[in-house]
Amino acid sequence: MPRSSDYLLPGYTYHLTHRCHDREFLLRFARDRDTYREWLRVGVRRHRVPIYGFCITSSHVHILAHVDSVESVSSLMHLASGATAKRFNLRKDRTGSMWQHPYHCTMVEDGRHLLNCLSYINLNMVRAGAVAHPSEWRWCSHDELLGTRKRYRILNIERLCESLGGVSERKLRSWYMDAVEQRIVRSHLQREAIWTDSLAVGSEAFVTAATSKYTNRWTFDTTLTDDHGSQAWTVRERAEPYGAIPPIQK
Repeated sequence: MPRSSDYLLPGYTYHLTHRCHDREFLLRFARDRDTYREWLRVGVRRHRVPIYGFCITSSHVHILAHVDSVESVSSLMHLASGATAKRFNLRKDRTGSMWQHPYHCTMVEDGRHLLNCLSYINLNMVRAGAVAHPSEWRWCSHDELLGTRKRYRILNIERLCESLGGVSERKLRSWYMDAVEQRIVRSHLQREAIWTDSLAVGSEAFVTAATSKYTNRWTFDTTLTDDHGSQAWTVRERAEPYGAIPPIQK
């Protein structure tokens, strides 16, 4: 999977995934999900990171963030995960890591691919069978996207509308709800590896441009895949033989 420290670039939107250590369900209690959500909110204000969506599950978190500054996003992720781990370990009287490092990132093209990724993220716990609808899981961005959450908000709706082509908030809500309902009606809820295993998801031109930024370091495989009933190009890092020496950067 793409490693955040190597792949984050300013000017792009990324789907960030951070898993608990050994994929354990360390966030199974509401109080711990509340803690992560609050520190995510604090981090957004402190480091001025535009967040477009999120979902905090029992074993991992999803964050859809636009990278204005790589340092700011890194600081945000460090704050949210670190503060949550500190409180968790104190309460449980435990030591050791709470998180699997590093978190992973997938670059997502603006427009319909961004909207599809957003609906995919918020349907995470529906996909897991924990709830029947994202409105029932209060640790995701569904309520903010619909405008029903008024306090302690995390999302930058204005920037999200810009990334979707300068649409209005009303149009955003309409598009988002339609994407969610269509997935539920069509039972299109299976895990889609393109959002977590790829370096980039989008049009052929977008993923080609993304790949060109890393060609001095790694080699990639580009494939045409399905993105919620429509075509999308994805690019992944090609697995190298064990012990292979990476190319020298120039």
